Amino acid sequence: MDNVKPNSVIRQFVSLLPVHVLEPTVFDYYTKKLTVMKSIFIFVAAQLNRWSSYSEIEAQIRAQTELQRLFHLESISGSQLSRSLDRLPTELLEWLFQQLALRAKRRTASLHGMSKIIGKLSIVDASTISLPLTLGNWAQVSRKASSVKMHLRLVAASPDTIFPDAMVPTTANVGDRACAVDLVIPSDTTYVMDRGYDDYKKMEAWSTEDIRFVMRLRDRAFTTILEESTVEPEGRILRDAKVHMGSASRADKQELRLIEFMDEKGRRYRLVTSIWDLSAEDIAQIYKCRWLIELFFKWIKQHLQVVHVHSYKPPQAIWNQLFLALITALLVQEMNASLPRKITPWQLLKLMRVYLYLPWSALEDELLRVRRTSNGKPAGTRQKPKILRTSVGELRPSKK
Repeated sequence: MDNVKPNSVIRQFVSLLPVHVLEPTVFDYYTKKLTVMKSIFIFVAAQLNRWSSYSEIEAQIRAQTELQRLFHLESISGSQLSRSLDRLPTELLEWLFQQLALRAKRRTASLHGMSKIIGKLSIVDASTISLPLTLGNWAQVSRKASSVKMHLRLVAASPDTIFPDAMVPTTANVGDRACAVDLVIPSDTTYVMDRGYDDYKKMEAWSTEDIRFVMRLRDRAFTTILEESTVEPEGRILRDAKVHMGSASRADKQELRLIEFMDEKGRRYRLVTSIWDLSAEDIAQIYKCRWLIELFFKWIKQHLQVVHVHSYKPPQAIWNQLFLALITALLVQEMNASLPRKITPWQLLKLMRVYLYLPWSALEDELLRVRRTSNGKPAGTRQKPKILRTSVGELRPSKK
């Protein structure tokens, strides 16, 4: 992106993409105006600003000269945007996502994970996105519902540094177990999964391949106890045992570890793991970190354009929007890592939306601005009596 000079915030942001804004692709053979690369830039900007419709994207480009210079477009119609989102090659978006994830891994290589004992985690889970029943009938899962799923792998490089590095989009009737083949691969991290991934054969295969994992078991999951370890009678760990999964006895079955514990609210959890060198308390703590992926799903649904999709064409347009959302999330995290003062991704996202078309130096000045702090009122200071400051409306004191 040599032609996109990082002098404004929006230019600095899109300059992080590992592509060139005017680079032609094989998909642009008949395209004269809205090329693939320009489309990617536009939809990343739409994710960043949470523009909710093609008409809003069209109006923003028509109103902002900075966007016109950046995208080399004076205007674009909503129908052109609709066609471009559908024809974007999903494989290219997946490649961009993977390149940004690799950069995030290199950037966080020196981090120790959740702790020096636990190390880095790869948390695997899925989130559902509902579609209108009539428009999304190709993804219909019941008489009253149509939906798709984002099966995600999230790397926890430290307690406050998480990022996605793999995603499989499917219709909602594709089970979590089916996607585990693509998301759970040999690596130097520990995988954390919930109950939807409890496949006995996969567990044994992962153990054979020395893949470290911690998984919650369903209540009906059956285990054959081979050996019990001693646990403290009054502790939160209720069981620590060596087991075989299932009831059938086979000589080649892999031995796994069963941990049962009670959380702070008195809820009972059953975990199975291939890890033997950590304490049961550490295994329980690893599973508690699974909540990080729930927070990430909540973050992208609240702050990016994921819940309300632009197009319902099956399935490429929706897959593309999911990858574009993850690309934007990784770009926000990468930009946050380069700031002179560290803030949360949500704080950066809010600031970027304010300073989007201003010089990058203005955003840096805001980050470095000295903030006044207050110690509050001195002890013993009497509170001022509350005074009703308006005569409009009716105020009726409570009888209590």
